[in-house]
Amino acid sequence: MPDKMSQEKVRLVRAFGATVVITPTAVGPEHPEHYVQKAKRIAAATPGAVLAGQFENMANPEAHEATTGPELWEQTGGRITHFVAAAGTGGTLSGVSRYLKSKNPNIKIIAADPMGSVLAELWRTKGEGTPTAAPFKVEGVGQDYVPKTLDMSAVDEFITVSDKDAFAMARKLTREEGLFVGGSAGLIAHAALTLARRIDDPDACVVTFLCDTGERYLSKVFNDEWLRENQLLDVTPTTIEAVLHRKSGDAPAIVSIGAGTLVRQALGLMSLHDISQLPVMDGTTCVGSIAESQLTSKSLADPKTLDMQVSDVMDQPFPIVEAGQPVESVAKLLSKSNRAVLMRKDGVIQGVVTRFDVLEYMMGR
Repeated sequence: MPDKMSQEKVRLVRAFGATVVITPTAVGPEHPEHYVQKAKRIAAATPGAVLAGQFENMANPEAHEATTGPELWEQTGGRITHFVAAAGTGGTLSGVSRYLKSKNPNIKIIAADPMGSVLAELWRTKGEGTPTAAPFKVEGVGQDYVPKTLDMSAVDEFITVSDKDAFAMARKLTREEGLFVGGSAGLIAHAALTLARRIDDPDACVVTFLCDTGERYLSKVFNDEWLRENQLLDVTPTTIEAVLHRKSGDAPAIVSIGAGTLVRQALGLMSLHDISQLPVMDGTTCVGSIAESQLTSKSLADPKTLDMQVSDVMDQPFPIVEAGQPVESVAKLLSKSNRAVLMRKDGVIQGVVTRFDVLEYMMGR
């Protein structure tokens, strides 16, 4: 199996007692480590092994010509005008096309293809040139070569779909229609809807089917963190103002001290409000900052510190950020030297947002 396959698929096959050999995705179809070439070598070296050969075995499209095509024709009462599917092996597209076009040559066969697959480009150029496959996350469909089981002449049109659109449609089908499907079904449904929206004929009958289950993609398509890591999830940026408003506790939005405040007074104020750092303000200007851990360490080492002024022990001022700044960009400011930031809105400091506040938000997200 290629290394991009979900862990659910790997574990499912292992549950049946198989040994799973993982191969790299980023190799060409003739490379010895390509999953098809690897399977052929394993079959050749294993006594009694049978290689089903789904990418070259003509029983694949023949099965769809004999069963899937007639089923679609019969269940639509011959009304079908467009059939949409995707090519993994190409057996579905090729076999269904042969049967349906034998019943009505005007039926259109539409292939949905992931962005990065070479199939759509080869179809558009009639096989001329050698397009380079690019990585894509949708599993089970799209190719870096044309399988023998795919008859490119059986396809009337290719519609290219991005990973992002495919996964968004899979999640939409699950949440709004109760159809728990994976990425390839999302890709096909997106293409089918794209096609349907541009057809003017009120008698058109666009047919597709959803060919996988979402249970095999819980760690990917239905995992927000995985989608975010792969930049496949549209998330409205949360502002630092929203994080400030989510802060728990009874402390005021902003607690500050002046530079002339004694250290013991500063520690007492932090204890009163259960906070760990304070901005040192001169009017509306932040001139420094102090942290409970810093003052505690210095006071324990030298008790005279308690009667020193904050100006003698304070650190650099907290950076000031605007209320509408995205929390992700603020998080970059909160390095070891910046324990917190001050949020400003309409020219007025509104509150303090600490590293823990941002971390708490990110964990909750």
